[in-house]
Amino acid sequence: MWWRYRWKYEYYYDYVEPVIVDEKTLKFNKYSIVIIFWIGMAAFVVFLFLCLLHLSRSGNQATPCKEENW
Repeated sequence: MWWRYRWKYEYYYDYVEPVIVDEKTLKFNKYSIVIIFWIGMAAFVVFLFLCLLHLSRSGNQATPCKEENW
């Protein structure tokens, strides 16, 4: 029933403080993951470009129409 409504709270991970990481203890440069991400994105875009280029060059070739006299 509506008069027995109880407030419920939901806790999300947004409210949890992130774990503090000391950058001196990392094995890699702290920006290496960002560099790897952008190189991967650039490679993906080049791959899509090459796929579209291949599709546009290997599509159905236009066949000449025969003239028909009506």
